[in-house]
Amino acid sequence: MSTRRRALLVGATSAIGRGLALELAALDHDLVLWGRRPAELAATAEQVRTAGAAVTTATVDVTDDTAVRAAVSALAAEPLHAAVWTPGLFDWGRADSADPGAWRALLDVNLTAPAAFTALVAPLLVAAAPSSLVYLGSGAGHQAYPDNAAYVASKHGLTGLARATFLDLRDAGVKVSLLSPGMVAAGAGLLSPAGRQRPEELLAVADVAAALRFVVTSSPSCCPTEIHLQPLRTPRG
Repeated sequence: MSTRRRALLVGATSAIGRGLALELAALDHDLVLWGRRPAELAATAEQVRTAGAAVTTATVDVTDDTAVRAAVSALAAEPLHAAVWTPGLFDWGRADSADPGAWRALLDVNLTAPAAFTALVAPLLVAAAPSSLVYLGSGAGHQAYPDNAAYVASKHGLTGLARATFLDLRDAGVKVSLLSPGMVAAGAGLLSPAGRQRPEELLAVADVAAALRFVVTSSPSCCPTEIHLQPLRTPRG
């Protein structure tokens, strides 16, 4: 009988999402991959197949409630042992000159969408317990930064969502974990001064993947609720 488990990775078209999908494949998980961009989603799927995992994909806009509900419903035929949420928007902006439209768009992706997703996917994870629900957070979910108000607020909200969801699901056998990396040499991290000038001083995608491995392989009696990752040396920008 197969010992492979099944995981959903949301946001598989980003560099971090792709790295986490490959880590799950290395941990004997077959993958369901969601993403917004079909070409990048197909590229991730091909890499995961090459790593030896079975893969299915779906192009999903995580802010479309109907699409997310349909995509989650399609998962119900087989057990789901892990769900990893990685989508996120980044935007520079001061609190005293906020664009309400930009705030709404960012909060929709970074906070409202994962909250809605949690309510839909939780029953599947409970049914397959022991299982794991993992959110990709940020150092900005624990510390404030200037000129970054909407992002900081949204990531603080995601931190609260993860903490509350752990309390709600722990007795059902579902681990709920938040991975909070500092600047990573991928995505928005490469737009920072340090990322543009010295990306080698930032965290690598492999560092975030190693944290996911720790969560997924930890003892069934233990839940690593929050993992904070920082570059060993102070990034210079």
